[in-house]
Amino acid sequence: MSPRRDAVLSNATDEQTSSAAPFSRRRALQAGIATLALPLAGCVSDLSDESAPEDGDGNGNRDEADTDGTDDGNQSAEENAAKERDDSVDTALSAVVETYLNAAVEEDTETMSEVSHRLNPLDPAALEEEGWEFSGGNGDDDPGEYETTVRSRDAATDAVFELEGSEFWFDRDELDDDLADERLALLEVSADDPSGGDPTVWVLATENGEWKYLFSGPADDAPDDPSEAFEEPIEDEANDVVEEINWEYDSPTSDVNQAAVVLTDSTEIDAERVRIESTIAGGQTGAYNNEEFGATWTGITLYLEVDPAGDQIVVTAIDGDKETVVHREQFEP
Repeated sequence: MSPRRDAVLSNATDEQTSSAAPFSRRRALQAGIATLALPLAGCVSDLSDESAPEDGDGNGNRDEADTDGTDDGNQSAEENAAKERDDSVDTALSAVVETYLNAAVEEDTETMSEVSHRLNPLDPAALEEEGWEFSGGNGDDDPGEYETTVRSRDAATDAVFELEGSEFWFDRDELDDDLADERLALLEVSADDPSGGDPTVWVLATENGEWKYLFSGPADDAPDDPSEAFEEPIEDEANDVVEEINWEYDSPTSDVNQAAVVLTDSTEIDAERVRIESTIAGGQTGAYNNEEFGATWTGITLYLEVDPAGDQIVVTAIDGDKETVVHREQFEP
C-alpha cells in the first residue's frame, strides 16, 4: 500500500545514518499496508460507482420510465450487456480489495502476493524474502467495515502518478510500456468509521486477464502554491535537536528529491525519539534514543522526501506523551 504519515519510525545507532530508500520500504511495508489494513479490512459494506450511467430521469435507480418514454424492461440488448460487463468488473475489483485486506489482517502474505500484480513494488511475500517483516492485524477477527467506490474502470497510467509516493516506486516510461496492453481501474477505499482516516485510492491492473492489486495511496493533494500550507518558522537556536538542514542534498542511490536533516551531537533536552516530516511531500522519518538497544538520534543524519516546488520540514521532539516542535523550516525555490 501506500506510505502513511503516521508510519513506524526507524532506529539508528551512533554508527549509522538513516537511508531514505530502505526506510521508505520498511515504512510502506510495516506501516503503509498494516495501517490501512487494520481499520479497513472486512466485508464490503457498499460497492458504488461514481461513473455508472444514470437513467433518463437522473435518479440513477432505473425504476421509472426514461425520458424517451421507454420502460426499463425495453432497454436495448447492448445497454443490458454493457451494464452486465460493468457489474462483472466491479465485482472482480471488489473481490481483489476484500481478499487483500482480509489476508493482511490475517498476516497471510502468500494470499496477498497471489492477488498482487507482478509490478506491485510492495508485494509483501517478495519483501519478506529480502528480510523485511510484515506486521498486519495479528489475526484480529473483527476488523470493521469499509466502502469501495469505483472511480474508473479504464484509467490511464498517469493516474498512478497522482498518488503520493508513486514516483518513488515507478518510472513513468517503464510503467507505460509494461502496462501498454493492460487495463487499469481506480477505486476509492474508505472506512465506515470516520476515525479511519482519509480515503485511499487503489490502482488495480489486469495481468493474464485477471485484475490484480498494483498500488495505492492518498491522492497527491499538494497545493499549487506550497507556501499556502506553511506555518511560522521555528528555529532551534540552541541546536538541541537540529544542527542544519541541507535542502540540496543529492542522493547517490535515489532520484527522489530529498533533504538531509543533520541532528546535533549533544542535547540538553529529554527526548526519547525525534520525528521529522515534510508537509508538502508527506515524507516522514525519525529515530529513537534507547540505550538498551544501542539506538540514539543524536549525531546522525536523516533523509526524507521533499517537494522540489517548495516544502516545509517540521522536527518534533517526543518524550512520552509530550510532543514539542523544536524546528520548522521552509524551502522555496
